[in-house]
Amino acid sequence: MSIHPLSVTISTRDSAAGHDVQQQYIVQTKHPRWELLKIFVHALTHMEFR
Repeated sequence: MSIHPLSVTISTRDSAAGHDVQQQYIVQTKHPRWELLKIFVHALTHMEFR
């Protein structure tokens, strides 16, 4: 099994501060689908809703 590069950028809007927030994840992995799922779960659990 080969190693695949995975790059994900998540952009959200902070309306209270009036600017966009970007998070970028770069991973070298053998299981890109599993890593992608872990990145999205991490991003959703660290998002603040007001």
